[in-house]
Amino acid sequence: MGSRSRNDNFQSGDGASPGKIFIGGLHKDTTNTVFNKHFGKYGEITDSVIMRDRHTGQPRGFGFITFADSSVVDKVIEDNHVINGKQVEIKRTIPKGAGGNQAKDIKTKKIFVGGIPSTVTEDELKDFFAKYGNVVEHQIIRDHETNRSRGFGFVIFDSEEVVDELLSKGNMIDMADTQVEKQRRKEKKKEKHKWKGKRKKQGGE
Repeated sequence: MGSRSRNDNFQSGDGASPGKIFIGGLHKDTTNTVFNKHFGKYGEITDSVIMRDRHTGQPRGFGFITFADSSVVDKVIEDNHVINGKQVEIKRTIPKGAGGNQAKDIKTKKIFVGGIPSTVTEDELKDFFAKYGNVVEHQIIRDHETNRSRGFGFVIFDSEEVVDELLSKGNMIDMADTQVEKQRRKEKKKEKHKWKGKRKKQGGE
């Protein structure tokens, strides 16, 4: 099912529906059956996919679920989800022409990056996005027990204009021969405290 990776663009709107969600940080052993069973308790699923590397066939750590009833998405996002012993990250996708303008209205210096290859390091993540602007903070989310990458992270630039320009080119970008997703992310005050001491900050290191 991973063959649809080029069309299932997180936040791109291509083929997205109001009932579609992005799931990041999936355990590599998560099967389609387990994936569908977990989310099936919220309502009828019309489409699901766990993305896989186009060359190796290995899971990329994220996937998509589309519900027949879009009203269940709010409930899904509110809940915490643990699949195969790992807590996963849930994000709403934005249908083309529906939420795109609203997303552009959010002014932020921070982006969410999904589908990061497990071989990519924090420094490589920073160096990759430094091509687009000055990176002041960056983080790859890791499993608390194994310290392995959960396949997604965050990058903060020193300018909101950098984020606007970066996302104006689309929501998919090639990193380490793999397409990853990027999304505008509004930073909350409490989130800053949560990250303190955990994320890589530029300067003085």
